[in-house]
Parts: sequence; C-alpha cells; structure tokens
Amino acid sequence: MQARGISKSFGGSQALADVSADVAPGEVVALVGENGAGKSTLLKVLAAVVRRDAGEVTIDARPYDPRSQREAEAAGVALVFQELNVNMALSIAENVMLGHLRDFRCFGILDGRALKAAAQAILDRIGAEFTVDDPVDSLDLGQIKTVEVARALALNPRYVFFDESTAFLNRDEAARLLDVIAELRRQGLGIAMVSHHLAELFAISDRMVVLKDGALVGAYDTDGMDEERLTELMVGRDMSGGMFPASRPTAVGDPAIEASGVTTRAMSGPLDLTLKRGEILGIGGLKGSGGEAIVAALAGQDPLSGGEIRLHGAPYRPRLPRDGWARGIATLPGDRTGEGVVTDFSVLENLTLATRPRRMGIVSDRRAMRQSADEQVASLGIRAQSVEMTTGDLSGGNMQKVVLGKCLAARPRVLLLNNPTRGVDVGARSEIYRVIRRLADDGMAVLMVTEDLHELIGLSDRVIVTRMGAISHRFAPGAELTEEEIVKWMM
Repeated sequence: MQARGISKSFGGSQALADVSADVAPGEVVALVGENGAGKSTLLKVLAAVVRRDAGEVTIDARPYDPRSQREAEAAGVALVFQELNVNMALSIAENVMLGHLRDFRCFGILDGRALKAAAQAILDRIGAEFTVDDPVDSLDLGQIKTVEVARALALNPRYVFFDESTAFLNRDEAARLLDVIAELRRQGLGIAMVSHHLAELFAISDRMVVLKDGALVGAYDTDGMDEERLTELMVGRDMSGGMFPASRPTAVGDPAIEASGVTTRAMSGPLDLTLKRGEILGIGGLKGSGGEAIVAALAGQDPLSGGEIRLHGAPYRPRLPRDGWARGIATLPGDRTGEGVVTDFSVLENLTLATRPRRMGIVSDRRAMRQSADEQVASLGIRAQSVEMTTGDLSGGNMQKVVLGKCLAARPRVLLLNNPTRGVDVGARSEIYRVIRRLADDGMAVLMVTEDLHELIGLSDRVIVTRMGAISHRFAPGAELTEEEIVKWMM
C-alpha cells in the first residue's frame, strides 16, 4: 500500500499536510508523533473512516479509493480502534463474526455449530488463549482486544491497522496483543500501528514513520533508531536532559493524609498509608491490583467500611467524591473521556467544572471563569484554538491537560492521580511531569497510581507496590529502583 500527498483538515485545523507513507506485506510500520501529529487521522483516512481532502492511495499499484469503511474492508483493509468494541450481550463467536452472521443463517435459523467453528478457526490462527465457549464477561481487556482482532481477520484483510490498541491494557495484556501482531506479520499481513508506548514500537516494528503537526518528518528503520533520537524527532527539541524533571532538595512536610486500617469493598486487606506534603508517592502494580482502590477510598468514590483517615490532622471520612473536593482533594481519573471531561463541553466549561461561581444554580461570573481557564491554558501549555472550542476536538494529550487543569483550578492541597499520562505522547508527558514536579516542590501532596514503570521510577519520591488488592511492598525513600525489583512485588 502506498499513500502519496495525503492532506486532511477539520474546519480550520490542518490534521495532515502532504503526507506520504508505505506499508508492505509482512512488515509492521509504527506511526509515531505527539498527540495531534496526525497519526490516527492517517490510519482513518487509509481505512476510509474519514475521507481525505487530497492525495492518492494505491494497493499493488492500482488505485484504492473507498468511499466508506465497508468498501475499505472489502478491499482488504481493516482497522482496530483504541476503544473497546465488544458486545457483552453476544457470544464470543457472534462478536468475532459480527459482520457475517447472515452467512450462517438458513431460512432465518442461525447455524450455531458452523458459526462457532468459523470463529474458533480464526482464534486458533492467532493463538488465542480462550475458546468460543468461554463467556465474554470472563475475558480480560487483552482478550477482548484479541476478539476485536479476530473480527478484523474475519474480513480476510491484507492490511490491519491498530490505533492505540494497547492504550488501556496492562503489561501482560499488551504483551499478548503484541504477540498476536507478530503472528499476523509472520502470516504476511501488512501492519501499521499507533502507540504512545515507545518500548512496544521498538519491540514489534520494522520501520517508523514520524509525523509532527500533521507533516511527515521522515521514515526510519527501527534497527537504526534509539529512543532519545526518536523523541527528539517527535517533539522537535533536544531531549538529552531526560524525560523526568529533577526534584528540588527540599524537606518533605507534615502528613497530609494518614490512613489507618482502612477497608472498602474493593480492598482485600486493611490499608495503612501516609502521604506527606511536598512529596510524590507513587503506587505501582497491575491494573486491578489495588492502586485504583486506594484512590477511590481517599477521594470518596468508594465509602469506607472500616478504619480511619486523617486529613491534615483532622478526621476525614468521605462518603461522596464531592466531599473530597470540598476538603481540598482533587482527583484526576484514569478514564479522561468517561470521567475526566465532558467532551461536548468547551475547554472553558471543562476547566471550570469544579470551580465555576454559581448563584441559585446559575453561573454568575463568566469573566472569572474565563480568567481561571486562561490561567490553566497558559500554565499547562494547552494547545487549543480557543477556550470556546469543543474539548472533544482536542488531541489526547491536550485533553489530558484539560483534566489536570480542572483539578488545579480548584487549588487543592492534595492531588490524586490515576495513570496521569495514559494515552499521552512523549512530548506532552514531559510537560505534565514538569507540572506535577513543580506542584510537589511547592508543597502539594501528590499520590500517583501508574502502571507505567518508567513513570513510577522516574517521577516518584517514594514507591509502594500493590498486589491482589493490598500493599505488597514499600520501598524506602530515595531507594535505587529497577523494573525487575518492582515487578517481583507486582506478580
């Protein structure tokens, strides 16, 4: 597949400008760049999810110009989206063959045996660790994503594109999906993928196509690339100083939060934890291992069933999330579009959701709202045409900054972060890390739950590891940490 001179704009925003790229059978091409670079747009153009404004695409030197995603699929091109797209009310076999169920009906009656056999053959082709007889609700996220891959393969494609398909998977789930992609390459399919996890791209790709601000920077063999050079190409600046900012050598303050014997429905054991002013306490572990349950307990999202919490020395027993916000605890959720922002609201409205002045339920001071929003846009470097633009039109990294800005606009004393850079590119990550470090250095107490071990090691002043709903290990402040040592306590 050859794409030449691809351009695409959305309103006044140029998403792609004269971009060219190739994908050959039996190779994996990584599309790399910051949020807003045009990676996902290029995949969607090639899969006919959106129509290009200019340029041409050929397959085997023949014109390829589908007018719908269905036409693209008929031409042998399939796209696996970032969002999970499995119907939990259907069986695994029905989900795999979703676009072909009519092929298994005779006089309106579904041939379940033939349907299962066809779906199982596809699952076997990619080495799935489950069968069509397993319940859909028994699958983990990585297995659900495998079902989506199998559905794409049911179309008998020659090219399969993956758009941030590992974004919400844990370490093991993502590894299994990469194994599936490697198997597809061995079978001769052409693969293009987008991921903000650079380690994944170095592990699986043959070539890297780098985009910046909708334009092509260049195409490079993965074997001749290193992470520092790739990062510089993506962000357009020298990153030799490292991804993570150094902390100021200031003393950690008094305890901000003290939890003793705390239990909730989601915890398997009592929680004892202290978070001090001026520190970043990192909590590492696999998804569902307990870190998110700690955030939920401290934020008031999951009521306490036992134990006690003291906030700045005073008793604190939240029953609802608003109790935490009212006491100066701001929470950045793990799902920015589901919980962090209202995508149909403007940037202004989202940045002031937690703080907008109201009188009798009506927003009373729009000038103050605008000033607060402008402060967060400037402080966080949010790239938006206007604070009046719809938040859903922002790139993932800028949307994440809006969620963080909403938290900071409340001027909290404690900040709870649930995977603060999930689905965010390396440039935006660096900017978010600098903000978090500055907040801690200025005395804020920061608790960060993350499944990213680089992030955990690079940003935390102190590290706790969770496993099976409880704390499995506490590392001493300033300890020299390695991924291997942390993983030992995660598994």
